[in-house]
Amino acid sequence: MFDSISDPALRLAAGVGLTALALTGAMALAVVGMRVHAVLGQRRHERAVQRWRPLLVQVAAGDDCTPPALLRRDQVPVLLLWNQMQESLRGAAHQRLNDFGERIGLYALARRLEGQSAVASRVLGDAALGHFAKFADWARLEDGMHEIGTPASLAAARALMRIDAASAAESVFERYLKNSDWPAPRVGTLLRESPHEAIAGPLTRRLMAGKLYDRLRLLPLLRFAEVPNIDSVLDRLVRTSQEPQVLSIAMRQLQGPGALADVRRLAGHADPLVRSAAAQALGRIGNAADQNRLIDLMADANWWVRYRAAQSLVGMPRMEADDIIQLRRLISDRFARDILDQVMGERSLAAQALAA
Repeated sequence: MFDSISDPALRLAAGVGLTALALTGAMALAVVGMRVHAVLGQRRHERAVQRWRPLLVQVAAGDDCTPPALLRRDQVPVLLLWNQMQESLRGAAHQRLNDFGERIGLYALARRLEGQSAVASRVLGDAALGHFAKFADWARLEDGMHEIGTPASLAAARALMRIDAASAAESVFERYLKNSDWPAPRVGTLLRESPHEAIAGPLTRRLMAGKLYDRLRLLPLLRFAEVPNIDSVLDRLVRTSQEPQVLSIAMRQLQGPGALADVRRLAGHADPLVRSAAAQALGRIGNAADQNRLIDLMADANWWVRYRAAQSLVGMPRMEADDIIQLRRLISDRFARDILDQVMGERSLAAQALAA
């Protein structure tokens, strides 16, 4: 083919073009092969689920079943299905599936997966070991929890909390505070799944006695973990803390009126971060007696304090548009009037967007 091309540059260009064409064809074939492999894998997964789901449901319900042999290719799909069912089961049904899973080799499979290098395999193995809840796995799960930067560490922590939340809670909090790779919402979800009595004590102690960094890291967990008596903990922090950041985060989470007197006091704090949080808190837990306090905050030197105060005033219960118009006429400070107009304008735009 190239014999008819005399110019060396043309011969080179033709060769490069054919090579590129061949590589493109090879890549296309590889993509098609990967797609076919994925489709076949998905079909095998679906067949395994269809075959084993009715059996697992019968076992959970207490029926005696003789399981078929668990084929090697079905092991991971069945373990995934078993994990999903265990997430929603408690008590005797949960234990029956545990016993059944051990009989068909799922416990041994979970231990093997937990020891593999692939993160997805370890996450799956850790989840299953948490359901089996055997103290024999404690050491290996604790080692996995201290791994930095992978989802497997959180999966291992969750498994430890399932085995014994009271014993694991201190280690989980310590790991969370020493390293920043665990997001607070994920840790909060983990804690929310655990018995409240196992986490409330350690969390409260660390919040009240910890250093500033520890308090700032732990405070969001109160909300995410849905800790019982959260307001009593927040009330104590608002009453006793001298740290503006702690006071700010604590007041932004207040829902009950137990700390109202302290919030009113902190509305005059020297730090605008604290005044802004106090203004927000007054909108949630305050009453009509706090309207004048919010009007004063709307004249604050800090824009954010003014803005939060105006939002709180406008959003107070039983505060109607006519009431706000009357209040505006009584306000002499130009900055307070301007910020009130801005918040009212934003509220009007939001109402129009909802109605559209």
